[in-house]
Amino acid sequence: MGKRFTNRGISTIIAALLLIAIAIAAGVLLYVFSIGLIGSLQGNGGQQTKDQLIMEAYSWPAGTTLTLNLRNTGASTLNLGLATWYVAGVQVTTAPTLTCTPATTSAVAPGSYCSAAITGLVAASYSAGVAYVVKIGLPDGGIFSYSAVYGSSS
Repeated sequence: MGKRFTNRGISTIIAALLLIAIAIAAGVLLYVFSIGLIGSLQGNGGQQTKDQLIMEAYSWPAGTTLTLNLRNTGASTLNLGLATWYVAGVQVTTAPTLTCTPATTSAVAPGSYCSAAITGLVAASYSAGVAYVVKIGLPDGGIFSYSAVYGSSS
């Protein structure tokens, strides 16, 4: 009787080679995806890094009007007229009165400033000498957060 040859050794080698090939292909796909993602993040920085709005001063005497002096230090024009405003976590229902320089209705160009008077605040909701958070949410997703002390100005 002759010897029978089996292909078990060859099939094990082929299986190992296939697993190595699949692992290499997955690594190449992951590399291509990550390089593309890193490139898109470094390319333009995203919209939120272009939006930069600083509060230079504010005035919030005991009463119902908070006035913010804001300056656009970013690279894009900000439309504060379409923004959502919050004081102490409560959305402001009356749109702030905006006085921008150079004179525009509500768009603040890079390097320009704007005064925003938030009216209709309920004075009984605030305590003198306490800092409250003022947030401005832009339509493009940029969110700016400031702190203002009720009954004072800076």
